[in-house]
Amino acid sequence: MKTKFNGFLTLFLALVVQISFAQEKTISGTVSDESGPLPGVSVLIKGTTTGTETDFDGKYSIKAKTGDTLIFSYLGYKPSEKKVGNSSSLNVILEEDSNVLNEVVVTALGVKRQAKSLGYGVTTLKATELNEVRATSTLSALAGKSSGVVIQNQSGNVGGSQRILIRGISTLGGNQQPLFVIDGVPVSNSQTATGSRISGGFDFGNRAQDINPDDIETISILKGASAAALYGSRAANGVVLITTKKGKKGSKASVVVNSTYRFDTPLVLPDFQNEYAFGTEDANGVPVTDTTIPINGDPVTGNGNPGLAGWGERISDLVSAGRTFTNYDGTTSSFRAFNNNVEDFYQTGTTIVNSIAISGASDIADYRFSLSHNDQTGIIPGSGLNRTNLGVNSGYTISDKLKARTSINYIRTNISGTAAAGANDPNVLTNIINGLPRIADINIFRDFVDNDGNQLNNVGLQTNNPFFVAFQNAPTVTVQRFFGNSQLEYEPIERLNFLGRAGYDTFTDTRLLVNRIGTLGRERGRFTDDIINQRELTLDFIASYNFDLNEDFKLSLRSGVQWNERVFERFSNTGTNLTVPNLFSPGNAEDNVPTKDFRRRRIFGVFADVSLDYKDWAFLNFTGRRDSSSTLPIQNRDFFYPSVSASVVLSDALDIKSDFLSYLKVRGNWANVGNDTASFLTTFNFTPDTGFFGQFGTGGNFPFDGNVTFNSAGVLPDADLVAENQTNVEFGVEFGLFNNRLTVDATYYKNSTKDQIVNLPTPETTGFGAFLTNIGRIENEGIEIELGAKIIRTDDFSWNINTNFTTNQFTAADLGGLENFQLVTGFSSLSVRAVQGGELELFGTGFARVQDADGNDIDDQILVNAQGLRTPGSERSFGSIFPDFTAGLTTVFTYKGFTLSSTFDYRHGGVMFSNTVGQLRRSGVAAETAANNRAPIVDSEAFMLDANGDAVPNTIEATPETFWNAFASATVPEGNIFDATFLKWRELSLTYSFPSSYLEKIPFTGITLGVQARNLAIFLSDVPHVDPEASLGGAASNLQGVERGSVPGSSSVGFNLNLKF
Repeated sequence: MKTKFNGFLTLFLALVVQISFAQEKTISGTVSDESGPLPGVSVLIKGTTTGTETDFDGKYSIKAKTGDTLIFSYLGYKPSEKKVGNSSSLNVILEEDSNVLNEVVVTALGVKRQAKSLGYGVTTLKATELNEVRATSTLSALAGKSSGVVIQNQSGNVGGSQRILIRGISTLGGNQQPLFVIDGVPVSNSQTATGSRISGGFDFGNRAQDINPDDIETISILKGASAAALYGSRAANGVVLITTKKGKKGSKASVVVNSTYRFDTPLVLPDFQNEYAFGTEDANGVPVTDTTIPINGDPVTGNGNPGLAGWGERISDLVSAGRTFTNYDGTTSSFRAFNNNVEDFYQTGTTIVNSIAISGASDIADYRFSLSHNDQTGIIPGSGLNRTNLGVNSGYTISDKLKARTSINYIRTNISGTAAAGANDPNVLTNIINGLPRIADINIFRDFVDNDGNQLNNVGLQTNNPFFVAFQNAPTVTVQRFFGNSQLEYEPIERLNFLGRAGYDTFTDTRLLVNRIGTLGRERGRFTDDIINQRELTLDFIASYNFDLNEDFKLSLRSGVQWNERVFERFSNTGTNLTVPNLFSPGNAEDNVPTKDFRRRRIFGVFADVSLDYKDWAFLNFTGRRDSSSTLPIQNRDFFYPSVSASVVLSDALDIKSDFLSYLKVRGNWANVGNDTASFLTTFNFTPDTGFFGQFGTGGNFPFDGNVTFNSAGVLPDADLVAENQTNVEFGVEFGLFNNRLTVDATYYKNSTKDQIVNLPTPETTGFGAFLTNIGRIENEGIEIELGAKIIRTDDFSWNINTNFTTNQFTAADLGGLENFQLVTGFSSLSVRAVQGGELELFGTGFARVQDADGNDIDDQILVNAQGLRTPGSERSFGSIFPDFTAGLTTVFTYKGFTLSSTFDYRHGGVMFSNTVGQLRRSGVAAETAANNRAPIVDSEAFMLDANGDAVPNTIEATPETFWNAFASATVPEGNIFDATFLKWRELSLTYSFPSSYLEKIPFTGITLGVQARNLAIFLSDVPHVDPEASLGGAASNLQGVERGSVPGSSSVGFNLNLKF
């Protein structure tokens, strides 16, 4: 009995020891390198999905059993495996990896691949790189940080559009924006205009602004056709691939609170003269300021403003003479200059962004919940934006073979007071603010309406009070958007995987544009109620299988189908002649013109992807996709496009082990991609007219005299239209030097897109204005270089630099026999055209030139008339609207807990036209118009004809007003054309992360406090008075390089606080 008892006791003790040995315990420690702690290091229990990450101070904590192996991995470092022993403390020092090509990047369809296996160029930016200075828009965070990518802010309106171009434009007639993909599902980046940009339209932004930057884990920019081919015809302009944040497997629940407060002021304002009053030169060229009628005109006699804003007499002389004038409010006022009257119209805007994110995970589930609120007050009085983002991202492991994931995002955006672009009365800047006399007190206009709602203190007989326009006629916009996706991933056997995914994106954009009763030019009132609904459904089914052919070769197969449907609906009603003031409904309008637009398009694609890996240093990839598009004729709606890419890591293949050459990789690819057209362009469509245009309120509305008119696009469709076809060739080299202290990625590419779908002009005798057909070929050829340098690395201090350079040459290689093709027309004779054998150029009327014996203009010899003034000449090209090259620079300094980062964005070359500059000069308020005490001006850059008819340098004097009205002519744009070169200081931030020794005493795992600024300054710009980045066209418009009455961009300075617990 005793023996049995001893045996049982021994067995029991052994069992207790074994159970105790197998019990989990908390392992903690610090992960560092030779310079100090490493934040964000992945800590994973080998053979499981349980893991965590190190915090700001490199500390981690994870539950594991004795005998488990922990894998520590971090980008740019060699992975380290450590076995858990009896101790609960485990510190690890990681060594830098000489082969940074082991980095994993997200590629097409959300597939993760090692960077070294890619045969094409991809730029990947992480959350830390995107949010050094917290952005309110995803595209803002990209500016200057990637080669081959140009981000352009169209205006300073809150919620205004931003244009992104990847390797130039690949289509003359279609959308040039890249495809946006979030977690594998395409989403909309559309922009729908309201009103004409030229005559006064509104920029309410493109939908990429809805994406919450705080939710982004990485952004991968797929630039070439080979990189994007699997996404089909929609990816002809590249792909912006966004991966969102998720809960980390095995990590405990964490809360992140991020708060930002910034002040916004105009970045660039005109430089005004403050010496001369309103007036004009008399017949003898003598400035005269007429004070016999009110400054804003005489409503009794109908006499308008007494002269232009700034061509009158010297203000000091008027003061000395004791003269007075009748002011805008009817009072008698003395003359004085209000130096800051335009600056004081703008207000200091504010940006307040608060967000909270809660995330966590267990062994079988993960989750992340985010809530963000963005409250902005614009620099235009009465303007503002209010946006709320709500996001949920969760995953669940149903079994060893089945996983599920769902992501849901809801966004509500309210915008008010957006200032119109273009000209005429909707724009508060054109002819109102930028044309005010220097003696105008802006505070007079702040009293803009009486108790009965009547407008007070108007600028002119047909020019509204700017504050009346800003507050009484402020447009309002409400956008409600929902997008998300759900997917099931099934792995019946090892290495065989099936993925089913459904993505949905829908939004409703409700707009109200008003002209209240009493608006000059529309005294009886007018409104437009616009409701836009877009929805997109994408269904994917993808099968993949990976296996080893032998010890050297590995094969990866992937195939699938994709179905995509996009629907656009728009209902709009324009009502005129209101009965009850401020009631903007159809029942309160005498005349209503409703319109409805409906468009639907579908694409069905079948694709395959084959990848071959040889010894982990040579890689070959083939893809093919066949799309069927509903927007093309039946016989041409199916099109196939293949791609092939290869890469070789020579440093591994040749077994190069050197401190000098850390790694060397070469790559190349060839790809073919199609691009279809928009809905219903191959059929005839008719829409009702709502009005006809007239300058400054002289137009009219339909119904007119009880009649309704309909308008067709006037385009004859080609019954045999085919998809555009793009061929891409790309070669690249990547290498690292000095243990990867210096890394270089260089790419050469050439894209050729034929069968351009364009509206070809036709003779009016055909009954149509254009013929929609395929013509010609355009090309983009360029070089991209990305360079990273770790200049200094010590225990406490580091200095890193990342820079990029891009040059892209656009060429209209074949225009089907045309000398040039007009993409879009503007005003003042301006147009953007593709030139046979040339570029995308800005055309317009130029100044008259001296001519040679054959009657040809001599370009560098401008001819003046007998009065010494420039006159209209022939039409000419002013140059390309694209820069010759672009560059970006980001530099980051760290010292202990401090981080100082800065980003610069440079664009060299290209041209732009500024109507604002011309207007300021013609009205005599620009600073340069007061030069030399307004002595007579000799146009020294021009020539005149002598008595023999020969061209000689000009010596004829002209009065300042006549000179500037000819030089900055409203009908001859050449004088308002400028070199568009500029250098922008995009970002600056200084942050401090509190050390762990401090955090141990409080309930936070991380505290970061920062000062940050965005768009600090512009350098190297020859464009006066306006931001050279401003543009009249929207995100998807070809009307680039043209500025007219744009809202100035804003410069922001503020604070940021990030808390983790």
